[in-house]
Amino acid sequence: MVRHTILVLSLVISIIAASSNSDALQNLGPETISLKNGVNPLQFMHRKHQNLNSSECFQCHAEGKWKMDNWGKELAHSMCISCHDLNDKGPVKCKDCHK
Repeated sequence: MVRHTILVLSLVISIIAASSNSDALQNLGPETISLKNGVNPLQFMHRKHQNLNSSECFQCHAEGKWKMDNWGKELAHSMCISCHDLNDKGPVKCKDCHK
């Protein structure tokens, strides 16, 4: 009886883990995104940022909204630069993004 219970619990845990991994793989998002940045688009390393944020999409996205409709200078300067500055990683100077 104990063996049977352990076997069933192991099976349930395996199914839950597989389901969670499957959801994470489906929500990876694109590898890179081409963002509007004046004349020359900025290649944003989406997957890299997603991994750095432990796939916590809410760090950048509103719930259920995967496209940033209000992307532009103000959002980029407030969101990107402040995060880069806070984490001491990534571009923070004008010429770093504006070539």
